[in-house]
Amino acid sequence: MTDTIIRKSIFLPADRATVWAFLTEPAKLEQWFHPADAPMQTGQPYTLRNSRDGDKMCWGEVLEMTPHSYMKWSFTVGPMDGALSTVEWHLEDAPGGTRLSLTHSGLPQSAEGFGLVLALDKGWHGFVGNLQILAQTGGDYMAMITVPTTPAQAQRAIFDEMDIWWTNRVERIDDGVTVRFNNSHASFAFEGGDANDGFRWLCTDANMIIEGIEDSSEWEGTRLIWHLRPDPSGARVMLTHQGLNADLACHDVCSRGWQHFFENSLKAHLSGQSPSPELS
Repeated sequence: MTDTIIRKSIFLPADRATVWAFLTEPAKLEQWFHPADAPMQTGQPYTLRNSRDGDKMCWGEVLEMTPHSYMKWSFTVGPMDGALSTVEWHLEDAPGGTRLSLTHSGLPQSAEGFGLVLALDKGWHGFVGNLQILAQTGGDYMAMITVPTTPAQAQRAIFDEMDIWWTNRVERIDDGVTVRFNNSHASFAFEGGDANDGFRWLCTDANMIIEGIEDSSEWEGTRLIWHLRPDPSGARVMLTHQGLNADLACHDVCSRGWQHFFENSLKAHLSGQSPSPELS
C-alpha cells in the first residue's frame, strides 16, 4: 500500500532567516497559522491554539531543528485520537528568496481516515497560502483577523457595511467608494479580484489631515488588498495596505488607525460584538 503523504511547496520572496521566524516565533506563527504557547525549540512540546477561543488545535513535539534549513515535528489534532504523525519543513535558497517545502507523513491509511486526510490537505493548502501572502507584503501594513463567519459574510461586511465598522460617512458608487473622517477623506476604485487572490481597492484621491503630516495626499496610489480564506473556526481575513510603509510620514498613525478599525472594529462586528466606527 502506498503511504499517504501530504506535500506542499511554495516560493517566498524572503530570505531563509525571515521564513524561519514565521515557522518558529509565536507572534509570527499566529499571523498565518495558529497562536503558539511558546517558541518552537528542539526537544520541547508545542501547542497551537484556536485564535478565537484558545482551544487546542494541534500539538506535538519539535523533534529536530537545523536553524534556517530544516525542522521536524510530531503532530496530531483532536480527530486523530492521540495518533502521532510527522511534519517536516525544508528551507532552500531560491533565486530571489526561499523555497519552502512541507511533508506531512504518518497519516491514516484506511478509507475511513481519508476524510481527515482531505481536511488536513485543505488546511495546509490554506495555511501555506497565508504565509505566501505575508512574505509578499515586505514592509507594508498587513494584519489578519479570524472571525466566526463565512468568507462570504466577511466579504459582505467589508464591501457593504463600512458604515458599521469603519465610518458612518460612506459614499458608494458602482465601482468604488469614498470614506470620510471629520475633514479627511479617501476615495477608492474597486479593481476587481476575488477572495483567494485578493480584492484590490486603488486609492485614487486622498486628503488625510493628520497633525504633523505635511502631505495629506500620501495615500493616493496606495492599494488595499483583502484576502478571505476559510478557517476551522469561520474565516480568516487578511488586509494588506500596499504602499503604507516606513516611506510614508503617516505610517505610524495610519497603522494604528488600521489596528483600531480593521483589527478591532471589523473583528468585533463579525464576531457579534459592538464595533467602534468613526462617528463624525
